[in-house]
Amino acid sequence: MVKWAPFYQLDAFTSELFRGNPAAICLMSTELEEKIYLDISREMNLSETAFLMKTDPGVYRLRWFTPVREVPLCGHATLAAAHLLFNHLGVDEQLLKFDTNAGFLYAENTVDGILMDFPSNPPKPVEPIEDVLNALGVDSWVDFQYSPGNQKLLVRLVSYEDVKSVKPDFGALLGVDNVLGWRGVVITSIGFDDYDFVSRYFAPLMGVNEDPVTGSNHTVLAPYWSRILGKRRLRAYQASRRGGSMIVEDKGDRVHLIGRSILVIKGEIQYNDR
Repeated sequence: MVKWAPFYQLDAFTSELFRGNPAAICLMSTELEEKIYLDISREMNLSETAFLMKTDPGVYRLRWFTPVREVPLCGHATLAAAHLLFNHLGVDEQLLKFDTNAGFLYAENTVDGILMDFPSNPPKPVEPIEDVLNALGVDSWVDFQYSPGNQKLLVRLVSYEDVKSVKPDFGALLGVDNVLGWRGVVITSIGFDDYDFVSRYFAPLMGVNEDPVTGSNHTVLAPYWSRILGKRRLRAYQASRRGGSMIVEDKGDRVHLIGRSILVIKGEIQYNDR
């Protein structure tokens, strides 16, 4: 049966058009087969497409898909969904509850932007993986850690200039023997100007060579840099071509991510509900 679903595309972790990380938000009236979610996500051709379905007042079922698979946690599409509900769909509640495969997530409308409450995923030191460093083209590094909770490798470099200059060999990164089961690699360093730290993210295993701005990574980066810098509230910049920023707060077993979004496209998408 042919059906139509409203969809919106927003740029997240920015207040400027065509910056930050674009996410598609599809409003669904019922759960669908996974194949249909993937078909729609491939058609959208963005790093993530989110599927949002209201279940109770202020409560929404939320799932995220790349063009190749479902992901367990996505910050920028959650931010985009919350911005859409608060600012364009007339939601009265100041606190939203998202039922996700990563557990319940919360979003609050604040003067600084939308505050998202996520589980913390602190990294732990592991033996450096030479094939990963070679694929990144990195000769000099400060730290090498892994977040089992978020399945991300973290490689700390010396400076912001080093982070900007990295040009990964994505084919080589795909070919690394992945004994830890990581889904992507975060490179990071101390920040510049009023930013406490910077990062970039590479995830060819998930069908995304470089993600523009990645909220979920900051559940790893916030506890990491909070411990190093001795402060709980930090300003973060993701140094992709599009660029984007957020405020992060280390809350112990939770991390608060605060950011803004802007609506770019709205329309309807047709799909076959088989």
